[in-house]
Amino acid sequence: MKYLIDHNTQLIHKTAYAGDVCGFNETPLEQREVSQDTYYVDTLIKTKNYAVCEYCYHSTSFVLE
Repeated sequence: MKYLIDHNTQLIHKTAYAGDVCGFNETPLEQREVSQDTYYVDTLIKTKNYAVCEYCYHSTSFVLE
């Protein structure tokens, strides 16, 4: 799994589900990081007060129009 880490808002997104509603587009590129390291992501959540994005992290499907 790939994660997009927004260091500005301290939110972690799943790249497969991240979209405009997540708001990470407003964060400068210098404050974004992509990682596949689940241990690193868990460490950010447990020790640095990062949170998971409610819009994409818990998403299980896409809505197609």
